[in-house]
Amino acid sequence: MKLKNIIIAAVLGSCGIGFYSCEDMLTVDTGDKNYTNANDTLYSYLGIVKGLQKVAERQVILNEVRGDLCSPTTYTTDTIHAIANFDDPVDGSCSMLNLSDYYSIINNCNLYIANVDTNKVKSNQKYMIPEYAQVQAIRAWTYLQMVQFYGEVPFISEPMVNLDVVNNFKYKDNLVNKDNLIDHLLELGLDRYVDTKYPSYGTYNNGATDIPAGLCFIPVRLVLGDLYLLRGASQDDYRKAAQYYFEYLKGNTFAYTVTRQYCSWTQNRVTSSVSLTSNYSPSVSSNPAWGGYGADYRNPLREATTDVITAIPSSANRLLGTMTTRVADIFGYITTSSSNTQTSTDENGDEEVNSSGAIRVAHTYKAQIVPSEAYTALNRAQTFIYWDPSTNDHREYEIGDARYSRSTEEYRYEGDAYLLASKAARGETFYYTIPIYRKSLVWLRLAEAINRAGFPEHAFAILKDGLNINNYPQQHQTRMEIEYQYDEEGNRMIDGEGHLIADTTYIDYTRYATSGAMHYVSDEEMDNFFLNFKDDMWADNFGIHARGCGYGTWSAENGSPVTNITGYNDETVFDYVPRLMAEGIDFRTATKDDIINAVENVICDELALELAFEGFRFSDLVRMATHKEASGYHGTEWLADKIAKRGAREASEDGTIEAVEPDAELRTKLLNTSNWYFTKPAWQGK
Repeated sequence: MKLKNIIIAAVLGSCGIGFYSCEDMLTVDTGDKNYTNANDTLYSYLGIVKGLQKVAERQVILNEVRGDLCSPTTYTTDTIHAIANFDDPVDGSCSMLNLSDYYSIINNCNLYIANVDTNKVKSNQKYMIPEYAQVQAIRAWTYLQMVQFYGEVPFISEPMVNLDVVNNFKYKDNLVNKDNLIDHLLELGLDRYVDTKYPSYGTYNNGATDIPAGLCFIPVRLVLGDLYLLRGASQDDYRKAAQYYFEYLKGNTFAYTVTRQYCSWTQNRVTSSVSLTSNYSPSVSSNPAWGGYGADYRNPLREATTDVITAIPSSANRLLGTMTTRVADIFGYITTSSSNTQTSTDENGDEEVNSSGAIRVAHTYKAQIVPSEAYTALNRAQTFIYWDPSTNDHREYEIGDARYSRSTEEYRYEGDAYLLASKAARGETFYYTIPIYRKSLVWLRLAEAINRAGFPEHAFAILKDGLNINNYPQQHQTRMEIEYQYDEEGNRMIDGEGHLIADTTYIDYTRYATSGAMHYVSDEEMDNFFLNFKDDMWADNFGIHARGCGYGTWSAENGSPVTNITGYNDETVFDYVPRLMAEGIDFRTATKDDIINAVENVICDELALELAFEGFRFSDLVRMATHKEASGYHGTEWLADKIAKRGAREASEDGTIEAVEPDAELRTKLLNTSNWYFTKPAWQGK
């Protein structure tokens, strides 16, 4: 099908009266707005949310199966196998590749924007503005996804209400990509709605549970941050991205800190095993996925113990709307739905029919996509820190990152163990939302933006201790000098990967600032908006890495860890200099760009540890690879190597596990950057 025909199909679908009927929509308490039938939902926000439900699963699947954290299996279908191996399947050949679904969302947004009366007033308020702002945010987010998947797509901002409009569309003059998408959206006024409050809706009832409508709104600031970070054409772009992320965190009391309760853990003193506590574990009733969403969901400034910011909801069965079960199905779970219909009489004597349902899951060893060898190896390479009060010293456990125990699940079948990716379902539990923004995601993107803006020490601090007044880099640097190991001939020794082998002794290493390798922030720079963490509101901020790797100090009062993994006692496990030395950085000769590139690699690993299987990975890799390439650090090869090694592994010493080499054919494909994007259909016309 030609791209022109795809857009025509999207137009016909979005203009059809029955496209978003109330029989195929979440039941919602909408406050002042009462949508009751198909005509009402023609231009409604609820109809647009229905479109998001349709693309939610492919956001996860297309990003994860092409990344380095997942691998296909012998049970992978031909379609998913072609996607995972970059064989460029034809758009429309499967439900995962259907550009028209995105344009259906776009056209419904355009129809809404063209038809809504934003001047309507009630109680001296223009009450349609909050919903209007959300439609703007959804349209921008949808274009962002299309550009990340297809590279370049037609930008349509007017409603396509008939075929004449489509036929007269000037295709070549209206293409957007990562470099100009932000400009087009700013021309439409997206940035005017950064402070607009969310609509005062109540809850979506999906047939199984009530999901706060506020959980489904997209913050405009986060979309703008993503757009500037994606473009990354200059340091100014990175600063603008950092500013938008910082503004969002600072303005949302429920989201601004990485609190200690997210980092809680339990230790089995007998086995030295570590797992995350319930604060980090999702449940059906109160936590849609990866965190709760608080009680005051009407207020975007809600204060709650939550990590999920925005999520796309799933219905409990097909009679109630779109079910988002495809991710769980592909990752090794069998999903089934049930329904129940009850008839009652209201106070007026009218008959009411209420439907409910549930999605149940069971395990299968026939998973199509499983955690990759590379993902397992990355987790095992982390060191867990435990401060032992009996010895008043910390212990290092070579047990890996504790988040692995929440991201994966072992299923045993006929005596064999199968590892499943368990973000969409776990045990017998199905999670009824697909998160698209989480607090930790925003912090890690802030770290990425701050790093590229020229402040790598601050970026690292977000992972290490959490940025606050006590953790500014110029105040909290270890004293360390690098001493290299030499062979008998006086040459510096290198390891098997070509990195210098180094020991360390403690002295003041500020001397390296003169070489450009170290950058200490002045008071003037510290007052820079996106670096200003002086306020007491940031005092309890913790590092992201602590979520999986423990704490550094111990409180005798309550018998629990109270500070971050690196603490101020641990200078070797996750400190700035040793971590960058592991990336091959020689501080005697390193440039500022060398440091930024290495810190970006560390952030990339943390994104994997924190956000695996949630639908961001391949887009993250492409964005970073593009930035590396632009700064002269061979980003294309970096991405190709990373994905080619996803199934690689070393042989075990006892010979029970055979070595697997990187996929050379896959690497060759990925050296051609055009293979990073799906091929969109050809356009017929102007």
